[in-house]
Amino acid sequence: MTPSSREPLLDVPEISAHADGVDRPLLDRIALTVPAGTVTAVVGPSGSGKTTLGLAVLGAAREGVRLTGRVLLAGTDLLALAPHRRPAVRAGLAAHLPQHPETVLDPVRRTGPALTELAALGHAGRAARRSAAQGALASAGLDWQAVCRRFPHQLSGGQQQRLALASALVTGARLLVLDEPTSGLDPALATALGGRVRALADHGRGVLLLSHDLPLVRATADRVVVLEHGRGVDDGPVPDVLGAGAHPSRHRATRDLLAAERSTVASARPDADEARARPARGVTAEGIAVRRRSGDPLAGPVSMAFPPGGRTALLGPSGSGKTTFARVLAGLTTPSAGEVRYGDDALPRRIDRRSAAQRRAVQYVHQSSADSFEGHRRVLPQLADTARLLRHREQEAATAEALDTAAALGLDEELLHRTPATLSGGQLQRCALVRALLAGPALLVCDEVTSALDTVSRKRVFEALPGLLAPDRTALLFISHDLPAVRALTDDAVLFEDGRCTRRGTVDEVLPEDWRRTSAAT
Repeated sequence: MTPSSREPLLDVPEISAHADGVDRPLLDRIALTVPAGTVTAVVGPSGSGKTTLGLAVLGAAREGVRLTGRVLLAGTDLLALAPHRRPAVRAGLAAHLPQHPETVLDPVRRTGPALTELAALGHAGRAARRSAAQGALASAGLDWQAVCRRFPHQLSGGQQQRLALASALVTGARLLVLDEPTSGLDPALATALGGRVRALADHGRGVLLLSHDLPLVRATADRVVVLEHGRGVDDGPVPDVLGAGAHPSRHRATRDLLAAERSTVASARPDADEARARPARGVTAEGIAVRRRSGDPLAGPVSMAFPPGGRTALLGPSGSGKTTFARVLAGLTTPSAGEVRYGDDALPRRIDRRSAAQRRAVQYVHQSSADSFEGHRRVLPQLADTARLLRHREQEAATAEALDTAAALGLDEELLHRTPATLSGGQLQRCALVRALLAGPALLVCDEVTSALDTVSRKRVFEALPGLLAPDRTALLFISHDLPAVRALTDDAVLFEDGRCTRRGTVDEVLPEDWRRTSAAT
């Protein structure tokens, strides 16, 4: 791919960002351009500033973050304008897909009418707006008839991601800022979405792609910027920065990303010293079924056993019912039939009716972790509360254990003394994993816990998680589209299709054919 020589649609000569109470800048004099008809990618470790940069180039920032510098959007310096005037300049010109799509989806409106209303920003007339909404959904890989009457909460995480992308596309914006657009998508859908992003650029749009997905960046982008600690440390054409072979001029952070991507993680699981011993009891799901309010089946019936020490992958395309089943196990979705058992005891269907010991038994780490933390409290006390309240640890011991577990997953103590809003999506995802581990559960359910992680952080999780699980007590249910993670962390697999368990066996035995082809290609 050869970038266009046209004037940049987005030109950032220099931008910095500082957060209240944080000494180090979140962004330190970053410079980049996005010409029309090209894709510029930004990569880097979790917490390097990608999401902050994605907001900053639109003249936006989270509460408590101050921006300085210049951001020229189609020639207009956004930062020279008062904050309340910037949305009017962006409207119809630039669109943003956030890392957590649920933050831009209206939970009380059906997707079709909501998307059609958004289309009014760039299209006149009812017919034109409806056509634009249908086209945006198709470009994002969704069928109008399948989703137009559904609410966002009735969609899977991957479907929500694509709906949020359609919301960004429907206005006809010339600049798209996409923050982790393949998060939550299975390999086949992720590859297809990459092709759609490239096609959008080839038809004249400018795209700023913020991603930890290096294969996606190689297949889609023209130029790449590497961030570390808020600074741009590498910048150049994608083949020069992320291509094969030794490049002495590459920054250490770039070499680390590439080395972690190449690394093959051994599947051996070391024994863990276990100070939280109690008699091992397994968790089982018996005849679990979930129906929509209309009465139509959503998932099940499904029966699965999770014996102590078991490591099971739950695979399947986006929208196949994986998250619905996981939420039933945790008591977050009420089944229409079946029950979850802990040993010989049936667990109440709703989490608010489970005792502390029963809540401890099944711990669920969500796809999106931001909403599971209290925004006004520092992260470390929230982590320690799990060991203190569910395992009756003293405050000092609970805090020490939280720090040790976080360190094993690559989280510095300094980060844990911040509030959740100042952490990246990948950092919060690992914090949520720490919190679940501190409960010492009988079943740990991980739902796309590597989806927001860069290659270095993913490798750290691969290496550390087996040693953090009690081998003789804690079962792992690992829901993921991340095949290297699945192979590293699990022994057997179950395939979900249309809400039902259709295949069981090893990972390679149950892997869908289109996933296998995509995996081989990358």
